Amino acid sequence: MDYPNLLETAFDEFSAVPAHDNNAGATGNFAGATQLLIWRQIRWSNRRPLIEVEPVVPAQRGVPSGVRIQIPLTPGAYLGLRIPHDSEGEPYRYCAGYTIGVSDDAAPETRGVSAGIRRVPCPEGTRIQRGQQCPRCTARDEFTALHSAHLYPGTLTESMRAYAMLEHRLYIATFPDGTHKVGTSSLHSTPRRLDEQAVATATYIALAPDGLAIRRAEDAVTALAKIPQVKQLASKYRAWTNPLPGAQLRTAHQEAVARAREALAELARTELEVPLTALDEPWIPSLAMNRPYAALRAQSPEPLAPCDPGLGDSGTESGAAGFFCTGAAGQFLSAHTGDADAAFLVNTAAWRNVLVEPAQEFTRVRVQGSLF
Repeated sequence: MDYPNLLETAFDEFSAVPAHDNNAGATGNFAGATQLLIWRQIRWSNRRPLIEVEPVVPAQRGVPSGVRIQIPLTPGAYLGLRIPHDSEGEPYRYCAGYTIGVSDDAAPETRGVSAGIRRVPCPEGTRIQRGQQCPRCTARDEFTALHSAHLYPGTLTESMRAYAMLEHRLYIATFPDGTHKVGTSSLHSTPRRLDEQAVATATYIALAPDGLAIRRAEDAVTALAKIPQVKQLASKYRAWTNPLPGAQLRTAHQEAVARAREALAELARTELEVPLTALDEPWIPSLAMNRPYAALRAQSPEPLAPCDPGLGDSGTESGAAGFFCTGAAGQFLSAHTGDADAAFLVNTAAWRNVLVEPAQEFTRVRVQGSLF
């Protein structure tokens, strides 16, 4: 039996896009053409997950259209895909483009509210072997400089400086394995930034009037409280499939928050010019995250089972996948293939920027048994 495939809805939306909006000149007519998409990511908007894909130009296999389609991830929906490979057995992976700052200089009274960032498609539609960007888009990217702007403020463009001047929050996030990270979110990216992180729990602990001050606070927490600023996706995935009991997680998080507050207190004593306001605001998972977070809330953890790594830790075998979606956490999908009690977690980050085609069959997924 064939099921309506979430990915197939992308072609209906793409056909409605005017030709002049397509940087490759596609007409949007997929009649007679192989339906191919570039899987970009799971994007979070208004506390809900969206599958973001980019159709390729009709009749031109592997030419990115530059048009990104966002498909709502509805509970119970079927998602099936297959990953084509080239003659050397490699998947087709494409540059994600680059990010620039935007601001509304024509309306000074809204400056700071309208400032933001925008993704620009890779002008060359470059195929890449690893990473997220081709060398040219890496050089064009304006967002990268924001991470070190508090140390080198002259590296920001005017529009990125407007974004940096937005209100920012500092948070401590704890993952299901009891590890932590410190991070920041802007006025526009709260709470989306934490929705994207696949955290178990998190607390906003400080507010600053701009992103330069908040990054000085972030560095202080890393230096003094020894809380890192990065946790790799593969490590997050392992954390979700081997979580600590809820009581241990809560205790670990509280201890990390306490260490971070001590670091901020020390920063306030030594650097009086850093303007910070203390916060104590918990991040609350959205309803769309209920299925994966239910495992963490259980008195005795019942984690979603890890899938056999298969294709680049995608959680599936043979470069194909087919399952029913039940929820999401960051870039991870909770799913099953007909038996809701035999649920597993799919790491969709392995498909990021990879060419895929909708598949209309279930693929076998080897699921490792729960440890609990």
